[in-house]
Amino acid sequence: MTPRTIVAFPDHITTVVDLPTLRALSKSLFGLGLGPGWPLAEQPGFATAGFRLGNINLEICAVDRKENPLDDWLTFEPVDLDTLAESLAAQGLSHDPFDAMIAGGHPIYTRVDLPALATNQTALQLCHTFYPTRTTGPEAPTNSAGVVRTRSVNIAIDPTHQAAFNLFMQSATTQENYTFTDGPELVVSSSDTLRVDGLTVECVDPSRAAKALIDAGLRHVSDTEVGIGSLTLQLTTN
Repeated sequence: MTPRTIVAFPDHITTVVDLPTLRALSKSLFGLGLGPGWPLAEQPGFATAGFRLGNINLEICAVDRKENPLDDWLTFEPVDLDTLAESLAAQGLSHDPFDAMIAGGHPIYTRVDLPALATNQTALQLCHTFYPTRTTGPEAPTNSAGVVRTRSVNIAIDPTHQAAFNLFMQSATTQENYTFTDGPELVVSSSDTLRVDGLTVECVDPSRAAKALIDAGLRHVSDTEVGIGSLTLQLTTN
């Protein structure tokens, strides 16, 4: 297998809710003992909180819908930010200008959007963070929901985006799953549209985890599935 020069691993998965919901979920999910990827932070037009589910961060954010219509997105850590533009060009993948966030003279992150892997509802992107957000892992600290780790990130690829996705993953053929040296595996299904579906999360007791997460404000989907924003968390035994 050719060594990857673009994608290192899935870093975080994001869903969008309204600001009051974000504030309430931030309080209740941190209250369960889930480790913080980052605390709740609010700015005009954008607010975010990151929750560590063992080996990946779940980001919940509120956005100005006039500026950002996306319902969700999946962010990958690049192998090497310094050579990323060259690596993307080598695969024939165009990218938007690198978006560098700097605060107080200190770099926070550099994000790279990929037009070939985006729709009006979702997107796959790259982002390197300069401060620690992978605060625990690979297993979560003891928490009231009994969350242990994330087994997989689940997405769907349609024929329109398949070729670009294969180039992005530097895969000669279409695969159903991808493994990484860090974080959960990526499970890919076929669909008629590009989708970021959610996570499969390993728990001590899936039913207990579902109850705790629903009590914290997540949406009931089934006995072992909960929803948050546009995403579904499938809960399974570890």
